[in-house]
Amino acid sequence: MIIKTIRKSTLSSFLLLFICIAACCVLLTWPNAAASGISRGVGICSSIIIPSLFPFLVLAGFIVKSGLCASIGRRLERPTRFIFGLPGYCAPGILISLIGGYPAGGIAVGELARQGLITRKQGRRMLSFCVNGGPAFIISAIGAGMLGSVKYGVMLYTAHVAASLLIGLSLRLGSDTEDNKNSVINVASVSASRTSAASAFVESVGSACYSLLVMCGFIILFASLLSILDASGAAAKFQAVLVNILRNIWPEGTLKDIVSCIFPCLLEVSCGSVEAARIGSEAPLLLGISLGWGGLSVHCQIAAALQGQKLIGRSFFAMRFLHAILGGIFSIILFRLIPVTVLAFKPLSDAIVLPSPSNAAASAALLSLCALFLLTVARRPEEPTES
Repeated sequence: MIIKTIRKSTLSSFLLLFICIAACCVLLTWPNAAASGISRGVGICSSIIIPSLFPFLVLAGFIVKSGLCASIGRRLERPTRFIFGLPGYCAPGILISLIGGYPAGGIAVGELARQGLITRKQGRRMLSFCVNGGPAFIISAIGAGMLGSVKYGVMLYTAHVAASLLIGLSLRLGSDTEDNKNSVINVASVSASRTSAASAFVESVGSACYSLLVMCGFIILFASLLSILDASGAAAKFQAVLVNILRNIWPEGTLKDIVSCIFPCLLEVSCGSVEAARIGSEAPLLLGISLGWGGLSVHCQIAAALQGQKLIGRSFFAMRFLHAILGGIFSIILFRLIPVTVLAFKPLSDAIVLPSPSNAAASAALLSLCALFLLTVARRPEEPTES
């Protein structure tokens, strides 16, 4: 009796081959949907991602490469160890994650681990709360661009940062103090890696371009996937099943809008934010959850930047889920304290201005109606007020 053993690598190869063949069949079956999703992803990148993130990525890279990161770390050694239980050189990485956006924080953590300034355990703990959206994206893109108000963006960013810091503080309570004491800061290696201001500026621009290229690549890919899911009907079937399960818990009208945002928020944070901003009164909850989770697209970007360092494990996804829950709760609390008005029009990110044909008769009619309205309002007598 001959027993044939199939290696795990062989099974993985067959599985990858099957996935590639299935992907080719899907693209050939719904080519228009794939092209539409790609166009939408390119539009999101050109109108939202690149204008809001590129200047800030250049600034964040310049801070790291010019040596300012080391100066900040030496001055923030004690507060960083007291608050987060981490070495002082982690402070710039934490700050970059809070102000530089999703990829910047993960890349900063990987750079600290690569230089030997932090241990693997400390790197994993940093990744638990250093994967955050930056103010350029949340305040400018989501607040001003999608919700039409900078104030709403500030509220979302406050809730997002509060959830992140709460996770960091809670993890500090369970940290290993001996691991923190044994962490040695290699000042010489950091000082040697410092470059001139001109070189740091050139390198920061190049790294920002590469980061944006990777980001836009994943955004376009997941936007195409979302479009294919819609065209194939898979998303609609999943939403119908979920609505039937939850219709007794949530009002059916609102539930359909919420369920329609699940796939976009799960896969890509930019597309998910665009869909969540349309919901109206439920937008703060969905936006807080989407920003806390970050999307599989952001997770793939961080995994690509940290390849080979073994910093991403199960705890990473568990903390992303916890961040989503806390972000949604804090967003609801802030928007309850400062009520959000329901938008009368579509979000600015979804608005399309089309040139109208020139028509003299239509223009004259419109002006006449406006004049009639003004005259009517001006001649309308005031109603007596009741004392």
